[in-house]
Amino acid sequence: MVGDPRSVVAASHSGEGAAFTIVSLPDTQYYAAQHPEILASQAEWIVREQARRGVALVVHEGDIVDSDDTNQWRRASTTLHELDGVVPYVLSPGNHDYARSGDHITRETRLDDFFASDGLAGASCLEPTFEPGRIENSCRIVETPGGPWLVLSLEFGPRDAVLEWADAMARWYADLPAIVVTHAYLASDDTRYDHAARRDQLWNPHRYAGADAAVQINDGEEIWRKLIVKNDNILFVLCGHDLGDGIGRLTSVRPDGTRVHQLLANYQMGPLGGGGYLRLMQFSPAARRVRIRTYSPYFDRFKTDPDNDFTLDY
Repeated sequence: MVGDPRSVVAASHSGEGAAFTIVSLPDTQYYAAQHPEILASQAEWIVREQARRGVALVVHEGDIVDSDDTNQWRRASTTLHELDGVVPYVLSPGNHDYARSGDHITRETRLDDFFASDGLAGASCLEPTFEPGRIENSCRIVETPGGPWLVLSLEFGPRDAVLEWADAMARWYADLPAIVVTHAYLASDDTRYDHAARRDQLWNPHRYAGADAAVQINDGEEIWRKLIVKNDNILFVLCGHDLGDGIGRLTSVRPDGTRVHQLLANYQMGPLGGGGYLRLMQFSPAARRVRIRTYSPYFDRFKTDPDNDFTLDY
């Protein structure tokens, strides 16, 4: 624990300040398995551009690797550790980041063997991780020119206890604007995963648990009800996973009138396992506006269609 964590929010979040950028990395699994040079191009670009673009944070939306394999983790971690000491980053595990039992996932992963929880020592949160020594569920306070932001990174299909922990963190830091990152939340038809109402959804997290009651799962709609709708400081939810066309966007209004933007990005079905496309969230704090751009350092190319280049008020 780091002193009194509420000291972080003693100064109000004014919304003023210079522009800054948050980079989100969609599913990189095929880069770790087959195209390590593409992940390397992403990391190298972030390091090179961090100061000029004011990159305050990098978030990984999950499926860091294609299978819970030591060689793939070694490739991915060697590259991602290039960000150490340059910019804070958080990793949200996807279904491919876990060991498997037949056709279903377990909660075992080599993630923690390659990314130690002590990397969150400066995260300033009351409880930086849900479980000591494991970073699958982490809490970080990130300083930006517009003031501090709370970032909650959650495991694939988070368990009830994880959502209770995340809810406690969101409430403790209720004065901070917050971002939730989790691998599977939104489908590419712009709706949340909902196993109760939408049994046609092919990649709902519940499909990955099988009959194993020990692998408890919450899908997008359950995360919405148990966490997002209850905390009006959560302004964004970021996710990957869905294979459709790999993009989705939903803005929902809570009963109290506050809004939350939920964004899906996953380009793995494109050429070269995604071609290195990442998301740039370019924040203008004074205007309370963010421009979302989609860029590949590997190809040095932007996607300019309205689904990949748009602006949101928050």
